Amino acid sequence: MQHPGRPFAKLLVVYFGLIEIAHIIALAQAAVRLALSGTIPFPAPPPPGGWSAQARPFLISMGVLDAINVVFALAFVYGYFAAARWRWCVGAVSLSVATYSAILYGFGAVFSGAWAHNAAAYWSVAVAYSPVAVLTVLYVMWAARGQLHGSWSQERGSSP
Repeated sequence: MQHPGRPFAKLLVVYFGLIEIAHIIALAQAAVRLALSGTIPFPAPPPPGGWSAQARPFLISMGVLDAINVVFALAFVYGYFAAARWRWCVGAVSLSVATYSAILYGFGAVFSGAWAHNAAAYWSVAVAYSPVAVLTVLYVMWAARGQLHGSWSQERGSSP
């Protein structure tokens, strides 16, 4: 089992930061295209016939929340490497939001028919996200084993 300070864990945290930077770029490009053409492109290409009137506000609000979460993700990455006391709390929030968003994104894409119609786009996002899923699973395991709390206690100089 990886420890939160091991090289593999560090690599996953760096990857999380990089994927979130790519995510904000994709969201910004999608926002510009939405403003100019009224279409919602990658990272959420539509099913045949386009996104329904009900799905559009949901996708836009999800994009806004994802953009806000990028700030939390980058704060977590910074805090992780700076050994900030708040890093585990911010990481829990950011990874939770990212996981929730990924599940909703995938669920909506599959059941709307968008995934089947744009398989390459959706699979590329799923593959790119998979290391973040691994980090999330490890994070939950670290928390369950008290490794995150232990890190806080050691930094404060008290016993776990």
